Amino acid sequence: MEKITLRLLCILALIGASNVAASGPPRAEKLKTVEFLGMTSSLPSSWVEEDPSSSMRLAQFSVPGSDADSNANLVIYYFGQGQGGTNEANISRWQSQFSKPDGGVVSPQVQTMEAQGMPVTLVEFRGDYARGVGMGMGGTALKDQMLLAAIVEYPRGNIFIQLHGPAEAVSVHRAAFIAFIQSIET
Repeated sequence: MEKITLRLLCILALIGASNVAASGPPRAEKLKTVEFLGMTSSLPSSWVEEDPSSSMRLAQFSVPGSDADSNANLVIYYFGQGQGGTNEANISRWQSQFSKPDGGVVSPQVQTMEAQGMPVTLVEFRGDYARGVGMGMGGTALKDQMLLAAIVEYPRGNIFIQLHGPAEAVSVHRAAFIAFIQSIET
């Protein structure tokens, strides 16, 4: 019964949080099921699946912003058992890609939760973001960006799920992102 209640709450959060319009009354949005690594979850139907731009990506989606130039991206990574680095190493790497407008360090906001009994570490950054593969800034930093990253401790190896892009777009979809993580079913 508890599992059904949690799933229902996650779906209701997705419906309520997936509204992109900055003004006007909230509207319910249809959900779609996504499959990856033998698991399923639900996300807003407005999140458009794209061909992965890298072989390291299981899946990727364009997440609507207020216009086409302000869309965010949802990316699901899986590198295999024992691969992808520790939680601490990933958080440190992501932190090195962010800075405050004055050049200062952006501190991560970290919380833990569970998805289907699997531990999840949720990390959030907001600032100027120069996305890269390794440590440090990966080119010109984009202003006022946000990264929500979930590290799902799947028995066959960690799954890294990231929502990143303009802070306004990511903020609007934060609850839908968390509901997506919490509604993962094996």
